[in-house]
Amino acid sequence: MDWKAQIRSALGSSLDDDVLEELAQHAAATYAAARAEGCDATQGEHRVAVQIQAWAADPAIRRRRPKREPAIEPPAGSASAASAVLQDTRYAWRLLRRQPAYAALVIATMALGIAATTVIGSVAYGVLLKPLPWADAPRLVRLYENRQGSTRRFRPLMTNAAFIEWRKSHDTLDDLGAWSIENGTVAGTPERLKIAAITPGLLPILGVSPALGRAFAPGEEAPGHAPVMLLSHGLWQQRYGGRPEAIGQTIRFETGAPYTIIGVMPAGFAFPDTTTRAWVPFHVRPVVTPGIEGYNILMFQAIGRLRDGVTPAQAAAEGTARGRGVPPHAPVAMAVFGSNGPVEVSAVPLLDALTGDVRPAILILLAAVALLLVTATANVASLQLTRATARRRELAIRSALGAARGRLVRQTLVENLLLGLLGGLTGLALAALMHRALPALLPADFPRLADLRFDVRIVISLVAGLGCGLLPAITVVARNVVPALVEDSLAPVGGGLRSRTARVRAAIMAGQIAIACVLLVGALLLGRSFAGLLHGNVGYDATNVATARIILSDSYPSERKQQIADEIVARLETVPGVSRAAYSTVMPFAGSASLSSFPLRKRDGSTQTIQTGSRQVSAGYFAALGQRVLEGREFTAQDGSGDGVVIVNREFSRRYLEGRAMGWALPGSSSRSVPGRPSADRPILAVVEDTARQSVTDTPEPEIYFPAKQLPWRYDTISVIVRTTGDPRAAIPSLRAAVQSAAPNAPIESLGTFAAFALAIAGVGLFGVLSYTVALRAREIGVRTALGAQMRDIVGLVVGQSMAIAGAGLAVGLAVSFWLAGALQTFLYGVTPHDLVSFSVVAAVLFGVSVLASVVPARRAARVDPVKVLRG
Repeated sequence: MDWKAQIRSALGSSLDDDVLEELAQHAAATYAAARAEGCDATQGEHRVAVQIQAWAADPAIRRRRPKREPAIEPPAGSASAASAVLQDTRYAWRLLRRQPAYAALVIATMALGIAATTVIGSVAYGVLLKPLPWADAPRLVRLYENRQGSTRRFRPLMTNAAFIEWRKSHDTLDDLGAWSIENGTVAGTPERLKIAAITPGLLPILGVSPALGRAFAPGEEAPGHAPVMLLSHGLWQQRYGGRPEAIGQTIRFETGAPYTIIGVMPAGFAFPDTTTRAWVPFHVRPVVTPGIEGYNILMFQAIGRLRDGVTPAQAAAEGTARGRGVPPHAPVAMAVFGSNGPVEVSAVPLLDALTGDVRPAILILLAAVALLLVTATANVASLQLTRATARRRELAIRSALGAARGRLVRQTLVENLLLGLLGGLTGLALAALMHRALPALLPADFPRLADLRFDVRIVISLVAGLGCGLLPAITVVARNVVPALVEDSLAPVGGGLRSRTARVRAAIMAGQIAIACVLLVGALLLGRSFAGLLHGNVGYDATNVATARIILSDSYPSERKQQIADEIVARLETVPGVSRAAYSTVMPFAGSASLSSFPLRKRDGSTQTIQTGSRQVSAGYFAALGQRVLEGREFTAQDGSGDGVVIVNREFSRRYLEGRAMGWALPGSSSRSVPGRPSADRPILAVVEDTARQSVTDTPEPEIYFPAKQLPWRYDTISVIVRTTGDPRAAIPSLRAAVQSAAPNAPIESLGTFAAFALAIAGVGLFGVLSYTVALRAREIGVRTALGAQMRDIVGLVVGQSMAIAGAGLAVGLAVSFWLAGALQTFLYGVTPHDLVSFSVVAAVLFGVSVLASVVPARRAARVDPVKVLRG
């Protein structure tokens, strides 16, 4: 067949001989490929004719210069080179403007991946990796004390018994320090400060000195010494305007004697956290004081500095030995720990101690965002490869017309870097907004919250742009342009898995489906756990309930404190919309309660030493809180006088009284009887439902409830509960007014989306890649339609091939998810790691998205006029 004659007839006699020769070779290759596929001679000639018509419609073919006269690239760094790069940039910008949907898809995918990675990465660095701001921080350890067989979950604490004994002799530590948190109300004002009482040796352990004035001297913590105080830099600026004359001034709290200011700490100093405003000396009293009967057990937090070459395990062993050498104080140990077992001391590196609770969650999130970034990058790379395939004929023709490979690579890189820059800037802007919201989203006690900084990681966007740009750029540096033109001439562009590009694209799509599956399974399991926690059984009805924690200093006598509480409740009960009001010493989830231990006579006549928590509550407390009374009745106003009565919870009845508490009485010693009042037994008036103490997942603990007026009010806080008939927020102004009326100076201390990114990136990327892939097959679909294929045939073909890829990705993703889900066990509540419903829902969602991503563009392509498709 004389291909040259046909080409010259269609394109004109002015065509360059070299160009004519190359196009003739290409026509011959097209004919040979058609025959190799099983087409007869007529069908092969038809393919060549279609290709020649496309060349005839392309003005670039006629303008093409001979390949023996290649364009000369200007020297690097010259003005011409800069002009060429600028020209490439303008050309890339015009291309993106002509394809806004594609540009928006790529930019959104990159932005979501970069934003999530940047935010979680900054959290991981700030919390887990950033060095602590103390001298020789790796040698600092937190010291914990416990008892074998302990039944209660405590914060990391130590007792004065083990601490004092260890401080007397310590070979593994340079020194030990201790601190305890206090709150003080400035006299005559409602201002309440968080104060840390610290031993004088604590600051030297941290390697910190005051920026102004001096530190605590040994002995200043002893009883009888004049009170002294160190101010935080912020409090110094707030109260004294940063004037040096603050040294020697005094601050008086409602608790008693004034404190003399002896120093100001540096601006960056925050210990134990950023909310601490001042520091006072802490005296660790001995367990037994000569001349005073009984035990004096203190619980506080402790820290130590390891000596060179000493490990935390060695320090823990020494602390355990010292703790076990303390004289026994069984009743107190039983009350505090619920066990008289041997002392166990742990020493944990300070960084691990601060971040131990959140480390597993952060590491899981970090792994998740790594997968998220991989998914986003794979989506963008796949889109870029697909787009490069669509432009392959254009680039091949330009190369055949004499464009140097370096010129084409540069243009492709500029286009991808422009996309990378836009996606990176958008991602960084989104990350900045997310980072600004972190303090509001994270709990107030989240460790090292002040150390979280927004690190501009523009390198991520540049690397992503380069990585995504190099892949399609490689495809245009091929020396031989004939294969590119031949592949473009074949009807099934991207069809099936015939070409290497199609196989790579299929692998990317399957991989991103698998990654999306892993992320969504984890997110759904955690989401269902969160929903379970929200709707978990907390033991009371929190609907339409408002709470407030009111601080009353020691300047108020015990009787006056109860009078204030009664006045607040009486006033609230007259407010329209308030159905119940009451108060208590502590609310559920507050994490603190009075503990006691006493011998209890059981129904079989034996005696058991038990441990229990206790609360003082007013009449109507259970009705106001919505805590169910299972047996008996709750307290009334008459129960505050006369013979004492108590109420116990279900767990107390089950654990100690075989589930039959009604009709039984507790010994009077458990009630901390008032001096002068007979220590009579106290009948159990009722059994109430267990309530969550610190978490829904905590095991219920035994508790006793006393009528508020039967015992002196020895607490500086009052927890008020208000139940309303409507929105409880409407009662907050009345609650504030009631507090201000009863106690004008009493401050009210408190009134009571990562998975979405994974789904967004998975959905956007999957839909975009599949849609774009199907769009590339428009010529194939046009040929099939021209040969008589119906819409259902086209849709079935495309959806079938896409579902095969999606099915492979889902199979891998579900298998990996099943294997990894066990790591989430400690974070789940009310759902198992291998929950069938969660796995099924994720599979159905991703399968549905895959179907939609295939059906929509397939139907659109099937409606296109095949003549227009073949021409275009």
